[in-house]
Amino acid sequence: MLVQLITILSTAVLSSVLTLALAYWFVEKHLKRRFELRLKELQEELGSALQERVKQGVVEGVASIPSTEVLKDTGQALSATAGDLVRSGLETLLGSGSGDSGD
Repeated sequence: MLVQLITILSTAVLSSVLTLALAYWFVEKHLKRRFELRLKELQEELGSALQERVKQGVVEGVASIPSTEVLKDTGQALSATAGDLVRSGLETLLGSGSGDSGD
């Protein structure tokens, strides 16, 4: 009875190992090459589509840039605001200004 059990188990293990080996060989020999070719095709297709979309986005972005007059006004306003922030920060750090002299 023990011999029969060992025979059954060894047959099952060997069958599994053989099946896995054949499946691995089949994937490596046939499917891997197909997957790699398909992956390269998809890369080329997606690369072209991505390139077109980026180009279109850049063109739309450049077209939507405001005129130089608007940019000039915005730049001046931004500079004034930044200057005010720096001035108030320095006044706070150095203790000068109208807020602390009354104590």
